[in-house]
Amino acid sequence: MPWLKQGDAAANHPIVLAAVEMEDADDRILNECFGFVARCATQAAAYEQDYIISVGTARQMAGSLGRYNELIKAAKYCGYLTETKITVEGEERKAFKLVEDNDLFHMILKAEREWNNQRKRDTRNPELTWRVRARDGDACRYCGKSVAWGDTKSGRGATYDHTNPGQAGTVDTLVVCCRECNGRRQDDPESNWKTIPVPAEPLIGEATAAFIAKHGTPIEPTYTRPGTPAATKAATDETQAVEQPTQAAPAHKEATAHSGPESDSAAHKATVRHSPAATAHPAVTARRTNTRPNPDPGHRYPGSGFVGTGRDGTGQAGKGSAGQEAPRTSQGKPKNQTRRRRPRNRGRN
Repeated sequence: MPWLKQGDAAANHPIVLAAVEMEDADDRILNECFGFVARCATQAAAYEQDYIISVGTARQMAGSLGRYNELIKAAKYCGYLTETKITVEGEERKAFKLVEDNDLFHMILKAEREWNNQRKRDTRNPELTWRVRARDGDACRYCGKSVAWGDTKSGRGATYDHTNPGQAGTVDTLVVCCRECNGRRQDDPESNWKTIPVPAEPLIGEATAAFIAKHGTPIEPTYTRPGTPAATKAATDETQAVEQPTQAAPAHKEATAHSGPESDSAAHKATVRHSPAATAHPAVTARRTNTRPNPDPGHRYPGSGFVGTGRDGTGQAGKGSAGQEAPRTSQGKPKNQTRRRRPRNRGRN
């Protein structure tokens, strides 16, 4: 949509302050002239006049013919406006051109707005973009770095770029681009930015594969980005495959041939011998049963206190892991449980 931007320091811009330098300046000319030009600029931007202010617009904003003459004189003296000619329905007419200064007033041009709309239409057209992503994959065609679809903040976020700015995009003129390269290149058609060759084996992630399959031809991803559900599942399956013990044949099949107490005892021993807990690695067994190995006697268990406190796995407070009584103090408490008093702050005034 059309818009007009006024600079943050526009009220103190040299063009604005030049109004008080006029020989016949009065107390109101500075603010009146600034408000008059601002209203004319707003009207020109709303109707996409590209910094052109017609005489009719200027007279309407001035309020009267007398003030129109005074304000136009002041605006031309300060440098707000310059006289120009426009053609309306084959007739040449007088008009005014507003100064193009981004620190004072800045409006989007009609051609710029049309180009922005065309660029949005191209990037939101799945019939066009799925072919571009299938050809380029998840890599920037300028720097070659991998891009992330859905990232709208970092420089590695994925975007599309028109190699011919100002023209509607096609499969040949639209490329995958990272946000950093897209921002640095801007819309300069004369820039020296050259695209790298089309990859022979493009990197196709899960998001791109799903997008291509939805709008075009089904395709399998060629890599999995870390942190995605598929990558997490693959890592879990690999870990379970390494930790999974070898399963032996069930022992109860051998025990079914006999009956009685002796056969039951033999079957029980065979079951224990071939159980996963008996054949698994000690570290895996400890992790599965949620147990921790007891510390060596005389060593402190990290985060649980000294041996003999009842939290070292022995279950007996005041005794070491070897069953010996821990040394006690004169108060009868174990030496390792003696509370230390905080020193008094003596000498404090």
